[in-house]
Amino acid sequence: MKFRHVWIVFRKEVKDLIRDKKTIITSLLVPMILVPTLNLLLGNGVEKMQKDISENVTIALSQSSQTSEIKKLVEDKIIINNPNIKLINVDDPLAALKQNKVRLVLDIEKDYADKLKANKPFTINFLYDKSNAKSAGALPILNSAIMKFNSDIVGQRLSVLGINKNILEPAKIEQTNVADEKKSGNQFLATILPLMVGLLVVVGGIPAATDLVAGEKERNTFEPLLTTKANRLAIVLGKYMTVTLFSFISIIAIAIGFMAGYLINPNMLSMGGNDQFGGFHLPLMALILVILITIFMGMTFSGIQIALSTYARSFKEAQTYLSLLIFVAMIPSYATMYLQSTDIQSYMFALPILNTISALKMVLSGNINYMNLLIALSTSIIYVLASVFFAVSLFNKEEVVFRS
Repeated sequence: MKFRHVWIVFRKEVKDLIRDKKTIITSLLVPMILVPTLNLLLGNGVEKMQKDISENVTIALSQSSQTSEIKKLVEDKIIINNPNIKLINVDDPLAALKQNKVRLVLDIEKDYADKLKANKPFTINFLYDKSNAKSAGALPILNSAIMKFNSDIVGQRLSVLGINKNILEPAKIEQTNVADEKKSGNQFLATILPLMVGLLVVVGGIPAATDLVAGEKERNTFEPLLTTKANRLAIVLGKYMTVTLFSFISIIAIAIGFMAGYLINPNMLSMGGNDQFGGFHLPLMALILVILITIFMGMTFSGIQIALSTYARSFKEAQTYLSLLIFVAMIPSYATMYLQSTDIQSYMFALPILNTISALKMVLSGNINYMNLLIALSTSIIYVLASVFFAVSLFNKEEVVFRS
């Protein structure tokens, strides 16, 4: 095998893919535009809904509770310090609840005043619609207002008895965060980034791999390529390098899309929550190792994609085989999404896909174990060699290459 032939095949495949406008659009332009657009729409939608839930809590009284005394209790005692909670009058409270005109309906015992004077508890029943996120979200808000009302009543009763209210609070709770702020600032990234990488690295090279072998078979340009001076090893390595290149170009395009969306709206990735990126606080050596592990994962799947594309009879059949790789990456990515770095077992650094996810989680969380990173790096190199060997072995089998 001559490396000059590998380079010639590589340049030829890259030029062919670049000439194909569909590849440029789907691999580069679409992710850079679609990813931030979708995330911004989703993030803004969730943010608006959360804001609406917290700022517009409309409540009504049940028909049996629509008395002037109960209305005064609610307005003057329970929600007086909560301008976001509004009591409105409706003819049919249950119908208004189902039609989303009110978030909650309060059913309060008519003899509440007598029980209140007798220092006995009275019941407030919340009627809500569990199928409505805004109705369910209003529950803790109104519950907090009633807890404040209960606290005020208890304070008044104790004051009459000459007892200090603090007697009800034998222990005060204080919270002190002992974690390194540089580590805690990356917790959100440690949850979401390994998931994204696990999926994107696998998906990135699929369009190129599908076209480079199965596509050429369908266009009847594959057999002429095999008759050139380049031997099969040079051809498969040239195609392999092309798939690897476009895999990471696709990932970079998607990353640019996420960065653009984040710069436009920093809340887009936290879906309207309070989580913010604390910035990257990573040791240089750990950063280099985790980048290498991620690159080798991409190279591993490039070999697998070339092998599957070689085995396929047609472009459509290759798409079917390669689409299954998405599920191969999705299962471990989602299964470990909320796994803490301290819960990662050593064997996970030796398994494909999991070694990259585990390394990313560990480094982003700040709990760095260089031995585990070296295990992940070593196994990643082994998987790369195994996938390339697998692709080359299929490429050299006549019964596979010329399946009909």
